[in-house]
Amino acid sequence: MAITYYMLQVSPWFFFISIVLFGGLFGTLVTFLIRNFVKVKVLKSHNEVTGFLFLAISSFYSLLLSFVVFVVWGQYNETQTIVNKEGSSAKGLYRDIKYYPDTVESKQLMVLYLDYVYHVIDEEFPNMENRKLSKKAPEAFNRVFYKMENLTPKNAFQTHLVAVMFNHLNELSTYKELRSASVEAEISPPLWLPIILGAILVIICATLLDIEHSRFHMLLTAMLGGFIGMLLFTIIFLDHPFSGTQRIKPKLYNEIFVLEKWADELPSKNSAHITKF
Repeated sequence: MAITYYMLQVSPWFFFISIVLFGGLFGTLVTFLIRNFVKVKVLKSHNEVTGFLFLAISSFYSLLLSFVVFVVWGQYNETQTIVNKEGSSAKGLYRDIKYYPDTVESKQLMVLYLDYVYHVIDEEFPNMENRKLSKKAPEAFNRVFYKMENLTPKNAFQTHLVAVMFNHLNELSTYKELRSASVEAEISPPLWLPIILGAILVIICATLLDIEHSRFHMLLTAMLGGFIGMLLFTIIFLDHPFSGTQRIKPKLYNEIFVLEKWADELPSKNSAHITKF
């Protein structure tokens, strides 16, 4: 399991402040050491070459970070879209089952379907937070599929409704599999090597520049290190969409239980409304 996963288990504000401070302190410390152990004359004589090298390395490193941020941001948005589409299909299937004309088969199927929704909310999403896959949710989904396959429509209208339910069920299955596959999607460890080494090289090149005022030099490298820390925070935050305090949650699945409660209360509310007239 990636170490970045454990970083997201703390408060996002604490993690943000910590990584920015670490980057700033690292830049300050390296600058202090360079200025105390490298002769000033050497820095002055090579300042033009050092400045060109710093510009080249920082430009390529910024390009690398931009590419990584673009990739993880796209993956995060894609995962959020998949979860939203899955939840929308789940709500559509709930309505199909709830208002199926055969009330006996509808209630039997609804019990199995709500059991599946419960396992998704209570087990599958928490397991995905820990980068694990659920076993009970797929079993509950298979029971829904088996029960729906054995429905006995009594007329053409019910046959059409069953076809619509199967369409929503297949959509739900597709988005569910895509969501499960996205759990394994993350920045591979070999790619973190150039990201970390690149940050170190950029800061070291900044410390080799000939700046007369030592405190101002340390302030500049501290700001550079803190800015790199902010970019790394963004990458880590977006790399694990189902982990951390700001993780993607099954909001639309939760709304199914709200709809179920509202639907159960609806007849009594209508009756009370009718008696007034």
